[in-house]
Amino acid sequence: MRHTIRARAGLAAVVVAAAFVAGYLLRGGGEAPTPAGTPAQEQAATVWTCSMHPQIRLPQPGKCPICFMDLIPVPRGTAADENEGERRLTMTESAVKLAGIETTPVRRRHVHARIRTVGEIAPDETRLADIAAWVPGRIERLYVNYTGAAVKRGDPLAEVYSSQLVSAQEELVQALRAFEAAASGGLAATAWPGDRAAAAGSGEGAAAATLESARAKLRLLGMTDRQIESVERSGEAQRRVVTHAPSAGIVVEVAVREGQYVQTGTRLLRIADLSRVWVIMRAYQSELPLIRTGQEMNFTATALPGADFSGTIEFVDPVLDPKTMTAGVRAVAQNRDGRLKPGMYVSGEIHAAVSADGAVAAGPEPGEPAPLVIPATAPLLTGVRAVVYVRLPGERPAYEGREVVLGPRVGEDYVVLKGLAEGELVVTAGAFRIDSELQIRAKPSMMSPEGGAAPAAHAHGDHAGTARAGEAQAPGGSHRDTSAATVGSAALEALAPLYEAYFEVQMALAGDDLAAATAAYARVRKTAGAVDMSLFAGRIHGEWMEISAAIVDNAGAGAGAADIAAARDAFFHLSRAMIDLEEKIGHTGGDFWLTFCPMARDNKGAFWIQQVDTVYNSFYGHVMLRCGSIEKRLPPIEHGD
Repeated sequence: MRHTIRARAGLAAVVVAAAFVAGYLLRGGGEAPTPAGTPAQEQAATVWTCSMHPQIRLPQPGKCPICFMDLIPVPRGTAADENEGERRLTMTESAVKLAGIETTPVRRRHVHARIRTVGEIAPDETRLADIAAWVPGRIERLYVNYTGAAVKRGDPLAEVYSSQLVSAQEELVQALRAFEAAASGGLAATAWPGDRAAAAGSGEGAAAATLESARAKLRLLGMTDRQIESVERSGEAQRRVVTHAPSAGIVVEVAVREGQYVQTGTRLLRIADLSRVWVIMRAYQSELPLIRTGQEMNFTATALPGADFSGTIEFVDPVLDPKTMTAGVRAVAQNRDGRLKPGMYVSGEIHAAVSADGAVAAGPEPGEPAPLVIPATAPLLTGVRAVVYVRLPGERPAYEGREVVLGPRVGEDYVVLKGLAEGELVVTAGAFRIDSELQIRAKPSMMSPEGGAAPAAHAHGDHAGTARAGEAQAPGGSHRDTSAATVGSAALEALAPLYEAYFEVQMALAGDDLAAATAAYARVRKTAGAVDMSLFAGRIHGEWMEISAAIVDNAGAGAGAADIAAARDAFFHLSRAMIDLEEKIGHTGGDFWLTFCPMARDNKGAFWIQQVDTVYNSFYGHVMLRCGSIEKRLPPIEHGD
């Protein structure tokens, strides 16, 4: 057997002692306690319950049908009286002090969130310019032939030879001569051919139209008006045409070299105007409600210690990155002195004022009420609801549980949208003790909003006549046969790669990595199918055939999961099969750890196995990575065949 009788007895003694102390604190605390189960308490008790399984409610003393601990009484005539209300708990002053319960008044005050984030400098994409070839030809000369060169608007960048461009210039020269011949006399002496065309009579209309068509063609091929005028003045086509910079900036890419032939549209250079840059940050989904366009962002650059910069947020990405669950936040910053370089790492801070409805505000508006806030330690959060405990007016301390609607968290406070009024006293320390006492009394609490049976957070197998809440069932209902005739060392070693692949799935889901999880699921399926079934003899052979079929089916579902939610659903069913495998057949090597999260699967709870004794929650990932508890150490089988 996995655990000795002595170990079980010691554990039971510790748990009973803890339950006794908790009951002492919350049921009075100022008088000498009477041990659980004494004649005085048995006479006063109206119901008997288990401190570990408060859903157990029996009319007489005995053992818990789940964990076999001694039941403890809920006495009559104390704070447990039924007439005190469904969600209320009355205590003595001494019990309040011993339990360490503290309260803070609900206040209205203006709060500002400080959102810290990191990112990097990037070029402003609206100020990037690509210099492309207008015509097919050969690069005769590059005036700018390296990245990082600074250019001004109109600077020469490259000389291009193009037979197509030469032909078009020849057409212009011929059209100009035809127009001059038709114009005759004084029109031929006009300084700018455009003026001659405007002054031409009706007899010159056809020649003028041809001339304008030739000019328009050259403009479409990339020549400027000044270059066209130069051709007309000289009366000769230019063999090489210079391409000029359309804007000032820094050359960030040189895509061609001298002598290279290019086609129409081939990119020659890319220029970035860095007098204004983008600051690209990442924000967590919980911070997004506090970020909006138009807010100011202050930031510092790692490479420029002591220098402070600011920018204005102009874009918040509407789509989250599924791997990091963050969204991009983009700010624009002026960079006329050029100190901010693309690629620099920066740390930013956004200040956000919050209005009474939890929305981001530009600042306190005259006459607008401040938001209602409570300390962040006050609410008990389940992922589905938020519960606070409020001290009721009166001389004797009484506390009432209340569901509230919370707005965003702002620093060390939460904005309250519904459920509380200004001036009420909320419990900021000791709320879990109050909630635990209500669970023991089968009253509505954080994890059991309807009262009665609490979630089966510590279920330990099937027991006749025991009602269980949720679908999570812990192992322990049967004993493993570890004799050499049924489980040999070769069989245990064959299972080692299967456990390793399962743990890869577990950690991938804890890290919110869907791709790694689906790949690990595929390895689980392949590894389970490759185990030599002849290694298992007798009853264990049948056990393995049944368990391996469940492992293969659920691993296949996980390998084909389209999203992280489907992968986690498959992990729940796969874990049940792997727990069954470990319980009935076992493992070799180091310790494994049975882990439980009571809030997984809509508060139904879920178990899984880990290689480490620190909780890595596979059902919530980074959102609640440490949510859960280590329920049991699963030691290896030291001796095989």
